[in-house]
Amino acid sequence: MEPWISGPEQATWTRIPLGHPVSNMTTHSIERIQRNDDDGTLTSYVVKTLRPASESPVWAMIPPDHHAETLEALNWLDEPRLYACGLREALPDVLRMPTVHHVEQSPTRIAIWMEDVADGGWDLDRYRRTAQALGCLNGAWSAAAAVDRFGLGHRDIGGLFFGKICNLDLPLQRDDTFWEQPDVAAVADGRYRRDLLALAEKIPAMLGALDAIPRGVCHGDATPGNFMEVGDGPIVAIDWAFGNVDAIGSDLAQLLAGRFESGEAEIADLDAIVAAITDGYRCGLARAGAAIDDDQWHRAWATHLAIRSVFSALVLEPDDSGDDRVGLLRTRAALSRFGIDFATRFAG
Repeated sequence: MEPWISGPEQATWTRIPLGHPVSNMTTHSIERIQRNDDDGTLTSYVVKTLRPASESPVWAMIPPDHHAETLEALNWLDEPRLYACGLREALPDVLRMPTVHHVEQSPTRIAIWMEDVADGGWDLDRYRRTAQALGCLNGAWSAAAAVDRFGLGHRDIGGLFFGKICNLDLPLQRDDTFWEQPDVAAVADGRYRRDLLALAEKIPAMLGALDAIPRGVCHGDATPGNFMEVGDGPIVAIDWAFGNVDAIGSDLAQLLAGRFESGEAEIADLDAIVAAITDGYRCGLARAGAAIDDDQWHRAWATHLAIRSVFSALVLEPDDSGDDRVGLLRTRAALSRFGIDFATRFAG
């Protein structure tokens, strides 16, 4: 028995790896650990084990002159630090963190034992509720108040654009052979390549414009898979590794993109999902008393969506697409087409 767990001495422990892929360099593993007591009581935990980014197999692919900035951007201590910074107790009543039962630490590993939260399916009302919760979170504190109260820093989305996108994704897509691939040619319309590369030229100015947008506490990885609903209670937000102070509206990029990037959402539902997110987020900001114009948070949403999802939408490894590669690419291309048009509205 784990020494921090009280209960019957006789128990059976089972480890079950969770099915979703782990892409963060600081995540060593995520698994479900179940304790079955002799009296039939079953207790389930999710255990997330962290490691320094330098322990990841991907580390060998990073040029040595980028090691220092990678370790700064991907600090394996950030997530346990955020759970302990006081934000948990101060969250709006529509949102909560998972219960953290125990933290084990060694020189190269940190294991966080958390509650195992069940989850259901997604519909428009759920998008609206999740967006409202994010609006309540993002609008609850000014940047200065969040830094003073919780010690949160800012994560610059520009690093992703000037790093991976400018050095990998864009050079790949400037090459004719990329667009000649049959699967890509089947899903990209005649304007796609031209508009994609034209938007890339405008991103530096759009990044500069983010400085004028109010900042608040952001989850930082607000993909739908990180927001669980348990009955009628608060939404449970998991995976706070990238929690930070950022432009209000930026969290909406991943909320919209997540289920399209995985192929779970239907292209036909895109406009309705955008409308539900917009309505829910506006209500959440109002509930938080945040004074911010729609144009400002839409600009942050559009800029982050472009950088996080547009330029990499069609750049897939063979193992990333499953059996229906063309179907996944078609869904991602539709999201990217929306993202290009959305961002272009704010490109000046």
